[in-house]
Amino acid sequence: MPQASFIVPAILAGGLLFGWIFARWLERRFDRSRSATSEELLDELETACTPRRSFEIHVRPDHLKPFLSCVAAQVDGGFSARHVRHLHGRILALRDYTVRHTWYAVKVNGIRTNLDLQWSRDMDGRIRLLVLAVPKIIRELKKQAKVPVAAVPAQRDAVIEGSPVQSPAGG
Repeated sequence: MPQASFIVPAILAGGLLFGWIFARWLERRFDRSRSATSEELLDELETACTPRRSFEIHVRPDHLKPFLSCVAAQVDGGFSARHVRHLHGRILALRDYTVRHTWYAVKVNGIRTNLDLQWSRDMDGRIRLLVLAVPKIIRELKKQAKVPVAAVPAQRDAVIEGSPVQSPAGG
């Protein structure tokens, strides 16, 4: 059994050597500071530090499109009318009590930020849409929620409730 005393330290040394080589390989592969330009790093930092707010809307499915169009109108890029149509179709295809989530990288007033959307449908068929976005988009959604039903074209008997929700980002 004198050879057994050499096997355990050899296995430990081999494992440590392999771990060190693997860690260096991962570091070189995923180190973004070497491959990213200064503009990309500043852009990522600005995105992370952008204040965001959330807003929850309960609406019937046939009255959802004006809210999505309101968001698209406030965004400079990244959420166009094509995205509105696609998202509207995804929301309408949702079954009861199912929760879905998506986000878009958008540009608002020249600042890149994320637009987070979460939606679900209750048993009555109403859509709960939670929007997490920059304050400008949230303000416009609140205005849209306050618009009387008769003032919005092609919308009769809309059931619209808006309730502010505290942002998990602390904003």
